Amino acid sequence: MIGFRMTSKNKYSVSKLYPLIGGTLFKEFGEIIENLDSLDILIYSFMSMQEKEVLSEINELKKLKKDVILIAGGAHPSGCPEDTLNLGFDHVIVGEGEISLPNLINSIKSGKTPEKIIKGKPIENFDDYEKIWPLAPIEITRGCPYNCRFCQTPQIFGKNIRHRSIESIVKIVKTMGDIRFVTPNAFSYGSKTGTKPDIEKLEKLMKSLFEIKKRLFFGTFPSEVRPEFVNFETLDLVNKYCDNRYIHFGAQSGSDEVLKHIRRGHTVSDVINAVETSKECDLIPKVDFIFGFPDETKDQRKESIDLMKYIVKKNGKVHAHYFMPLCGTYFENSTPELLEKETLDILGKMAKKGQITGSWGYQYSKNLE
Repeated sequence: MIGFRMTSKNKYSVSKLYPLIGGTLFKEFGEIIENLDSLDILIYSFMSMQEKEVLSEINELKKLKKDVILIAGGAHPSGCPEDTLNLGFDHVIVGEGEISLPNLINSIKSGKTPEKIIKGKPIENFDDYEKIWPLAPIEITRGCPYNCRFCQTPQIFGKNIRHRSIESIVKIVKTMGDIRFVTPNAFSYGSKTGTKPDIEKLEKLMKSLFEIKKRLFFGTFPSEVRPEFVNFETLDLVNKYCDNRYIHFGAQSGSDEVLKHIRRGHTVSDVINAVETSKECDLIPKVDFIFGFPDETKDQRKESIDLMKYIVKKNGKVHAHYFMPLCGTYFENSTPELLEKETLDILGKMAKKGQITGSWGYQYSKNLE
């Protein structure tokens, strides 16, 4: 038996790979234990935040059945393949898995001895991979031309932009309910470089989906857009064809010095323009911030808080995070800056008022462990 360990954190990854392999989905660790005697291969996909939980499960599995073959992929294994092997995995796929995972499974079944660390082969044509979990958002773009120092996306999927065709997207969504997407930047769809919107391609996509008569959400959960892509042309398309009231984009900091340091590729002015444009188009801006970047100062955090308060005054929403160094990124060995009591108190008060959401508190407490 082949099994996938599925959680709320990896369901999008599993939705792309499970249809290619088949097998059994295990939503609870206890289900794995119950089926351990018939389990030959178990596949994990996880992020750095789940490393301790995964290690605990792997240790328990190895005690009960040492010969089960464990395969890992996803963000953390792609960034730290050697460390992932040390957790107890037998094979690690780095990067994309649509081609390499089935090949690895076939090699194991045929009695071959595959490499421990396998560099995933990028898929060239999304349209060859239309089988996805029926309830999952559709991945329409892969790759990112930007080089944010905290982000794993370019390391996992590369900097070259690849888009699923409109015909393929339409075919898939006909079997689904609400239409949502997974993409590093929704407004980059159709763009050859991913550095500016292709309005013609965006409208062609949205118009094709609008005609299906289902609720369409674009530039909002679970994906977002970049602030400099937010303009009257892109938002007019959202208002014309889509059902979302929110437009979700990342500011990450209210300090231009920090934005330059993390190589974000936009300015604070871009964020302010995006907020103002969203409001003029009757859309609610929902803006991401990250606190605790390496070498971030108290004054720079105050700039972020000031920008957050400005967004709230504009009836926008803020989603806050605490910086966590991720494997494979420029900052992977960096230490997050501790937050002073004043900053923690302000964030706490804003959260109690419902002005900010996000996992910043949990992430900060995990850093202190």
